Amino acid sequence: MQDIKLYIDKLHADAESCAMIGQTASNEAKRKVFAALADTYRKLATEMERIAAAYATLDEEREKTLLRLLGGAADPMESLAEIAKALSLATSKT
Repeated sequence: MQDIKLYIDKLHADAESCAMIGQTASNEAKRKVFAALADTYRKLATEMERIAAAYATLDEEREKTLLRLLGGAADPMESLAEIAKALSLATSKT
């Protein structure tokens, strides 16, 4: 997840760089190109943030399920079977 955060930060930095270059460009065509590029980087960053948030929620739900399973069953083998099932469902969703 840390790698995704770094990538998102880089997209935001690239968007700001393009916006600054666009503002200081001497001709209109270059200003438009850099403004469009900055907008694209911002959209990519927003989409990556949305995806990262969705996966963080899934991870949190999986952790709660595993904790519940670890403490809930009287039979350890039953707990292990449920944990294996929960883990296989989580990996099949990704």
